[in-house]
Amino acid sequence: MKLSYPCLSEANHNDLTLSLRIARHSPCAACDSCPGLRPPASVEVVLDDDVHQKSLLGDLTQYGSDEEDGPAYLEICICGHDVADHGVQLAALGREEFSRRARLATRLDELLQEADRQLDFNYTDEDIDSLRQQMKMPVSMVSIASPSI
Repeated sequence: MKLSYPCLSEANHNDLTLSLRIARHSPCAACDSCPGLRPPASVEVVLDDDVHQKSLLGDLTQYGSDEEDGPAYLEICICGHDVADHGVQLAALGREEFSRRARLATRLDELLQEADRQLDFNYTDEDIDSLRQQMKMPVSMVSIASPSI
């Protein structure tokens, strides 16, 4: 099966593609061992720009192309959980936190692109590790009730 991951073009700055970027760089909230959205072994991941470029090579609609509805994106992780479990719950995060995480995730993808590793979901380096620390869910501060006097 072939699924897409969003390329870094300006056209890919909508909530869906930003959510995929955030999920890739955010640990799974449903399990302890998953560092971020990863493709299952049976999935080949391609950049959605590659899928788009191939459809520009000719009029595939005359042949009943499957690309008419746009690319199918990677949305389920090898751990079995979805994008929402990987730090992308807009209602819980709020627009401001979602935007902050989207900027971080886009920067992380830029670093991967510079290293020519955008489709290597296991690659990491010191800069990537450092930025990913900022993608973790914040620990809620629990206020300790002072005893009433």
